[in-house]
Amino acid sequence: MLKLMFEHFRNKESVIGLFLLIFSIITFFFTDKKVVAVIIIAALVVIIVIWRLYAKKKYKAFDDVQKIAKILFIDDKECQIVINLQRNNFNVKKIEDVLTPAVDPNVQWANIIFVDYKGVGKKMFGQKEGLGLIKELKRIYGEKKRYVIYSTIQDFEGLVDFPYIRKNATYDEYVSLVTTEITKL
Repeated sequence: MLKLMFEHFRNKESVIGLFLLIFSIITFFFTDKKVVAVIIIAALVVIIVIWRLYAKKKYKAFDDVQKIAKILFIDDKECQIVINLQRNNFNVKKIEDVLTPAVDPNVQWANIIFVDYKGVGKKMFGQKEGLGLIKELKRIYGEKKRYVIYSTIQDFEGLVDFPYIRKNATYDEYVSLVTTEITKL
């Protein structure tokens, strides 16, 4: 219920208006100034905490996601989704592989990294390929970035500790995943 209530109070003016309404109601019913002051301060703290927690986790619009997301695809083959995302104003780069994850400028730039399961990371990780690369990226950058396995293999359920998406997924599925991942940063 509080979540629904605070959806309508996203800007500062609305929060101040809500606070003034609560203040008016409290002062009408209570005459002791100490009690009123304590109640007002407590109400204000609760409102600010809930408002900040809610505002931090949710982006206001699709445009926000497009502005914030810096998407990197690491794939040794061409991928149409990169072109589709770029056409729709996403900030996207594609590289064929990463040889120095800690200093690669493309990796440092990105905040969401899609790593192909096969064909990348062979020189550094041998048979582990993309899975070895994505684990190394997470070891280096931790929670500062989001990592997604990207492959023609249809189902990774239970096989990896990363979100995954099929290469042939729809544009909307990619956008949904990007939106979900960007809110976790």
